[in-house]
Amino acid sequence: MRFIKFVLLVLFFLVFMIFFVQNQAQLSAALELKFNLFTLNWQAQPLPFYLVVLVFFVLGALFSTVFFVIDRIRVGSICREAQSKAQSLQSEVDALKAKSSVAAPAPAPVFAPKIETEEPKA
Repeated sequence: MRFIKFVLLVLFFLVFMIFFVQNQAQLSAALELKFNLFTLNWQAQPLPFYLVVLVFFVLGALFSTVFFVIDRIRVGSICREAQSKAQSLQSEVDALKAKSSVAAPAPAPVFAPKIETEEPKA
């Protein structure tokens, strides 16, 4: 399975590089971002389009990673709580079983009365 993942990753990288080489002129075009709100006027320096896409891709990957790490920590704490609760319930069940076996003696075996039949006289 690791080999298949590696091959798929290499193929993805290869396709990405081919795309980049074939569209280098369009991706290198300067992009100028502006933000005008009432008296606030902000304008970024011209940046290549691929750099803007790359920066936002990396930011998305970082935010996703942080989100999943926080979620994993939360799920881990819930799992630990559930395991401790299961252990305490199991110890309670074991204690009740031990208490019931000591308190109530084992029932005596019940024997059916032996029915004697007379043999027919011949």
